[in-house]
Amino acid sequence: MNELERRLLALGPELELPPERDVAAAVVARLENGRRPFPWHRVATALAIVAVAVGAAFAVPQARSTILRWFHLRGATIERVETLPPAVKRSQAGGLGRPSPLAEAERIVGFDLALPPFEDGGPKRAYVLDGVLASVIVEAHGRSVLLSEFRSSDLDFLKKVTDGETSVEPVRIDGDPGLWVEGPRHALIYPGGFSERRPILIHGNVLLWVHGDLTLRLEGKLAKAQALRLARAIR
Repeated sequence: MNELERRLLALGPELELPPERDVAAAVVARLENGRRPFPWHRVATALAIVAVAVGAAFAVPQARSTILRWFHLRGATIERVETLPPAVKRSQAGGLGRPSPLAEAERIVGFDLALPPFEDGGPKRAYVLDGVLASVIVEAHGRSVLLSEFRSSDLDFLKKVTDGETSVEPVRIDGDPGLWVEGPRHALIYPGGFSERRPILIHGNVLLWVHGDLTLRLEGKLAKAQALRLARAIR
């Protein structure tokens, strides 16, 4: 200890300090009675800015393409390309597996199919692909449409490839996320878990959406409003 430290230590007892104040009670009272309100207006402003930014991005084809490349709809993704890959044509139920009675198909895939109400009792059979994907043909708005279903997963079971002539629009079905794909043609690929992996050429519009623990896909020559109406009727 040097000379300066010794003098400061000796000076300590001679100093007069003011009495200590009890500030604990005042602090507690201020916390309980004078809490600052949560800045909801700032949150709302931030969300509005984000919404505008996302809307502007979807209005630009290049930005919309980038967004949809990583948009993951629980087992289904959409990728934009300049040129569609070589794809094969199929009939409405072609390449969807073997037909089975509806109850047997549900037993194979391990879930009850989500279906719209039918006056005639609905489809009597379903097509099952690799024990995972179940598809039925239903009549809606005077047209035959294909309804496919599988358990939602972080893995990509379905992959759609679109070009610049096809539009992709995020939608909501009873609060659940979905994608509306509309255009002259696009390709469907089964990248994971399915036996047929060759791209399939699709003519017609497609609605993809999440329904409980399932991901559903509706394909056919339906307008957007018709497809959404049918999707909201499915239980």
